[in-house]
Formats: sequence, structure tokens, C-alpha cells
Amino acid sequence: MNNGDMSEMDEQVLDQKRLERRLRRKRNQRTAYLILAGVTIVATALVFITVYSLNKVFKFVKPKDEEMMAAAEMTSEEVVIETPEAFGGDEAQELEMSADDRLNYVIDTCISDMPLEDRVAGLFIVTPEQLTGVSTAVKAGSGTQEALMNYAVGGMVYFSKNIKNEEQITEMLDTTSSMSKYPVFTLVAEDGSKNGAISSNIGIEGITDVTDSDSARDNAKAIGSAMYKYGFNFNLSPVIDFSGNDKDEKDFDKVKDIAVSFSSGLQESGMTACLNAFPAKADTSRGKAEVGKSVTDLESSEYQIFEEAVKNDSVNAIMVTGASYPNVDGDDTPACLSEKMVTGQLRNHLGFDGIVLTDALNTSAITKYYSADEAAVAAIKAGADMIYLPEDFKKAYEGVLKAVNDGTITEDRINESLRRIFRIKYAGRLDMFAEEQKDNVG
Repeated sequence: MNNGDMSEMDEQVLDQKRLERRLRRKRNQRTAYLILAGVTIVATALVFITVYSLNKVFKFVKPKDEEMMAAAEMTSEEVVIETPEAFGGDEAQELEMSADDRLNYVIDTCISDMPLEDRVAGLFIVTPEQLTGVSTAVKAGSGTQEALMNYAVGGMVYFSKNIKNEEQITEMLDTTSSMSKYPVFTLVAEDGSKNGAISSNIGIEGITDVTDSDSARDNAKAIGSAMYKYGFNFNLSPVIDFSGNDKDEKDFDKVKDIAVSFSSGLQESGMTACLNAFPAKADTSRGKAEVGKSVTDLESSEYQIFEEAVKNDSVNAIMVTGASYPNVDGDDTPACLSEKMVTGQLRNHLGFDGIVLTDALNTSAITKYYSADEAAVAAIKAGADMIYLPEDFKKAYEGVLKAVNDGTITEDRINESLRRIFRIKYAGRLDMFAEEQKDNVG
């Protein structure tokens, strides 16, 4: 028997072992459900342990003691008692299961347990005002809690008007996270300038003038530290500010280095960075904006920024502009609603597999030509993962939900985007969570 045959046999044995582990997990879960009625007290205790672990590890959920008691009472009948095998089991099995396998297992488990309504809502990023209907939100109360129970949005974005002082924004974000059924992105657009949502109101220590890649990275780390302190986890920055018509090659390379370094600095500080926007930022507030560049033009200019960021793994999310690129797309469809731009260019041509956000869908370039539900459905069909600021959130949400129910959009397409979103929300934290679970079980 040659080495190739042995290798195939080894692979078959490993595949069989993996299958057996998956089947064993399913049997354990079924057994847990059967005996759950007799171990309610243990289940309730596990709820406390799990909430405590998630609070320490993910910093997404921070409920007060009263809320933990209420959660335990409401969910004790639904708790699945997982064996330690769910996070690797014995040492031999844990060695066989890679970190990526564990991450995929957690993601798939989360998605399979979510109702369709929550999965669809998880693709939306809205303001607290869009979610609750208030004019200006500066705190999270019962209205926020009720809205999040009905619409489990994937992200909440905050602007200057929502930030009054350090104590206020910290409490607001902490409370919002504790009210959400699932981990939620808390977004802000912050570059350290006078236009930044945080820096313009309460300031950020350590901000200097950005002159090169080093100062860009240092500023990003200072911004990331401030964001973490207040409870933000996602920055709609850096903004790509470049025009091939009025900058020479040296200036362009500088913009590229600064943008990539800024993204890297944010991610090194634990934030999700979002390059804004692909292929370039455009003013869509006054109506349709068309850019005449071809793929060849873009490859010699803006695409190089995104290629560098993707190659260096320095960005987890990219926002796609609402401007049109007729010489790439063939028509005047806004890029963020175009399958040729999102899937054809950004994903396939440039190889980006992170989270794709639409540009704000409440701008004139979109609202003059699409209803809220039409734009949201078009964005998902184009390949976008998250719908940013729809004109009418509830109408957009109902539109996507209807599209899934009538087969216009498949559930697999929704799950595909959720997997990308959850990979960011849970990546890098599984080992800490596994250790917490082991310590608590032990």
C-alpha cells in the first residue's frame, strides 16, 4: 500500500471520527432535553454561569442582577445542557477540532436556533431613533427594550446628537447591549477629527495630526481605546478620500498607506474597521451620482487601496457607495445595489470575504428611485450583508422578510451573511469562552 493510499485512509478515518463526534453531540443534546425537567435548578445555575461568562468575554451583554433573575426564570425551560464535548470534549478531541471548527460550530448553532424574523433583522444597522421612533435618543429605556425584542437588529449606529458626556453614552450603550437578544454592533463614525462623533463632543486623548502611516496607526489605537471604554465596537472609518484627477501617484500611495495603517490600528485595539466607501466616497445626498471610471481606471487607482487592505487582512468590513459606475456595471444602478459591483468586483475580483455594508439607503440617490423595501431586497440580492440606514426600517425589514418567504431570497442567502457577521462578533474570543466554561464546570 503506497503513501497516497495511506493518506486517503487517514483522511477517511478522520472524517468518520468527525461525523461520529457530530452525531454524539446531537445525541447528548437530545438526552439533555429529556432530563431537563428534573434538573431545573442546575439549568438555572447554568444560565447565571453563561450570562456571567458572556459578560466577561464578549462585553456585549451586561445585565443587572434583576435582569439575570428574570432571564433565568423565562429561559430555564429552554436551556440545553451541553456537555463539555460541545467545546472540544476530551483533550484528544479538542486537539483535533481547530479554532476555525469551533468558531463555525458556535456560528452554526446560533443561526440554527434563531427564528427567521431575527435572522432578517440581524442584517440591519439603524439609529436608535429609527428603532424606537423618538426624535433624539440619549438613553436606552423601556422603548428600546421593547423594540429590540421585536426587531433584533444587527447594529445600532450613533451620531453626535446621541453623545452628551462620557457617563451618558457609556450607560446608553451598556444598557442597549444588555437588552439585545444577540451580540449587537455599536457603531460610530470616528476619525479623530472635529467631525468625529466622539471627538467633536467629549474629545479623545492622544489624537495628533495624521501625516504618515505611523501617526495614522497611533491615532487609530487612541480612538479604539476610547471607543472600547464607552462601549463601541465598530468604526465606520477610515473614509477613502482620493481623486485620481487631482492627485499624483506619490499622494495616492500616501493615502493608501494611511488608510490601511488606520484600519490595522483600529483592529489591533479590538475594533472592527470599515473602509468607507468602495470604490470611493461620493456625494449622493442630492440625487444620483455617476462616476465614469472603468475597471481598468479603478485598478490603477482606488482598487489598490482595497487590494492592500484585503491582502494584509487589515479590514473586516467595507461599505459600498451609493454612486453608480456605468462603465463597470453597464447601467446606472447604485453600486451598493449592484450584483456586478458587490459580488463581481468587490468579492470575486478583489477577493474580499468580510462584511459588506451598503451606503446609507436614506439618501436621495436611493430614495428617488427605490422604495425602502425595494432597496433592501436589491442590496441582499446584490451580495451585501448589512443594510445601513434604510429610509423606512420597518418597511425595509418587512420587504426582506417577504422576499425570503416567497422565495425571492433564499434562507441560505440570509444565513451566508449572518455567518460573516457572527465571525466578526465571535472571532478571537472562543478560547476565552471555552476556558470560562471549563473553569465553571470544574
